[in-house]
Amino acid sequence: MAQPTTTILGYKAGLANGSAAVNTYIGSETGRNSTGYGNTFVGSQAGVNNQSGYANVFIGLRAGANNTTGFANLFAGQQSGSNNSTGSYNLFFGNASGAGNTIGEGNTAIGDGAAYNTTSGSNNTNIGRWAGFNSIGESNVFIGVAAGSPASMYLTNAVAIGAETLVSQSNSMVLGKNLNVGIGTSAPQNKLELVSSAANTSGLRLTNLKSTSPATILNTIKFLTVNANGDVVLGSINGSARMGIEAANANWQLDGQNLLNANEGAVLIGPGINKLPVGYRLFVSGGILTEKVKVAIANTSDWADNVLSPSYLLMPLRQVEQHIHRHGHLPGIPSAAEVVDKGVDLAQMNAQLLAKIEELTLHLISLQKQVNRQGSQLKQNQIKRKASVAF
Repeated sequence: MAQPTTTILGYKAGLANGSAAVNTYIGSETGRNSTGYGNTFVGSQAGVNNQSGYANVFIGLRAGANNTTGFANLFAGQQSGSNNSTGSYNLFFGNASGAGNTIGEGNTAIGDGAAYNTTSGSNNTNIGRWAGFNSIGESNVFIGVAAGSPASMYLTNAVAIGAETLVSQSNSMVLGKNLNVGIGTSAPQNKLELVSSAANTSGLRLTNLKSTSPATILNTIKFLTVNANGDVVLGSINGSARMGIEAANANWQLDGQNLLNANEGAVLIGPGINKLPVGYRLFVSGGILTEKVKVAIANTSDWADNVLSPSYLLMPLRQVEQHIHRHGHLPGIPSAAEVVDKGVDLAQMNAQLLAKIEELTLHLISLQKQVNRQGSQLKQNQIKRKASVAF
């Protein structure tokens, strides 16, 4: 005889209930084999094969029909959870939702056919018609019509959001099938469009990647930048792109307080440069304005002190004159054509000019000595003439 706390209504409903308490069986063969307690089965053959399972709510034709020992399940919809046997703490809402589950626990399936063929696996969330239809695995989230994963692919912690969106790798999230994602905008124009709250800011922060972080790819000539629309594009140093400070082996790098370019090429500044400055590292079209220029000398042999050495062979002035007549410039000094073609090395030119000054000084000293000798000789001749007149 059923206990007063149990309600049974329908052909063979609660047939095996016995003394089990607080059950409600309404419908033909509903809870026919059930001996558990605290169950509510409504609908023909709802919970028909339940044995000791307890605290279950099955509503709909054959809802939870094959449950045996599973407990604390809520199935609503015809054939919802129909193959569940020992699974517990499941929530299936919708026609045939969770129909294939047998032993899985803690699953949620909301929508017609949601998790229809999922036989095992726990803690999955499926929301939407046919969501997670063929999916298997643990702790997955599928939201949207037919959102899920490829059949027979076991995944964990995978997320697919959007109609017909599939994810095929564990610990991954996929947003939408051919979907544009907008943050800060209601009409995204690209796969991801991010609109910050202030002009000239990206609104994007990479917390663990800072300007002090070491580079993982060196010697690259490509970089990410933005176009006129703000789309992120791949740039290159070829053409008119600008190069910034990069990692250790890049073209530009910080060396203490200095900006260092240690490559084999040259730096060109200004318009109208039609030839490369071979052998030099910097070429400036239009000139340089500065308050001070200091040119370093590599070693003492690059300066002109050797002209003052006793072993220096001073070119006679007659040969200097001949060279000028023949070449149109001083010996050791480049011609105008050479200067136009190759430019002027300031350190070398200053040394050459100093050499000419020193050579000129030596000639003047020599001429002074000659004048002094001639003066002395003239004076002696005058003394001799005076002496001869006196006698």
